[in-house]
Amino acid sequence: MKGLTELIVAGCILFGLLLTPLVFSMLDFISGVRKARQRGERITSDRYRRSVKKVAGYYNLLLALVVVDCMHMGCSWFLNSYYDYHIPTFPFVTLAGAFFVAAIEIKSIREKAEDKVKKELTDVALLAVEIAKYKDTPAEAAKAIADYFNGTSKKE
Repeated sequence: MKGLTELIVAGCILFGLLLTPLVFSMLDFISGVRKARQRGERITSDRYRRSVKKVAGYYNLLLALVVVDCMHMGCSWFLNSYYDYHIPTFPFVTLAGAFFVAAIEIKSIREKAEDKVKKELTDVALLAVEIAKYKDTPAEAAKAIADYFNGTSKKE
């Protein structure tokens, strides 16, 4: 019965670890909305969609790590129950993944609104350089702009 209790506790720990990205993503989302308002930006559904995609990506990663931890915990439980060989039943891999996600989100939360404006100005300057390269041929300039916004241009 002790081994089963260990698995239940490990499952509760996993549940807590899986809540971590949601909490940090919500904090980052709130922070992002606040920064956008501070800069006078309109908040569009595209930004909401991007936030949802980001959280989905985090959970894709974490669920893969949970599978690895479940294999580890199942083997640990089996060895402990039938062979009296004890390996800690703890989701180490998921913990590392949750720390990774938390670090990314904390960095995003701490990023200043002014830094985001500077990055956007740098992006505008890069776009101007792309347009200037093709000033003689409007069709090429239009293609360079389209490539830039589609993310296919090379940033120097």
